[in-house]
Amino acid sequence: MLPKIIDVVPKPNYVLEVLFENNEKREFSIAPYFKYTVYKPLENISFFNKVVVKYGTLVWGVDELIDFDPYTIYSDGKLI
Repeated sequence: MLPKIIDVVPKPNYVLEVLFENNEKREFSIAPYFKYTVYKPLENISFFNKVVVKYGTLVWGVDELIDFDPYTIYSDGKLI
């Protein structure tokens, strides 16, 4: 079973430090996903930095218009 995300810290260069409920921390770069239209707004660093944890994953925006699959973050993130 995939652990839920419980905390996130935005870092420079569009990297997120993500803490999972199993106490694993992973670094995940959003930059490769800018090629997809849905993630383009995250290129605005002030918007990127407003990431929050909700529903066990990461979301951006008041209306939560952008989210990210926690499986991708966990499987492709670098363990730190």
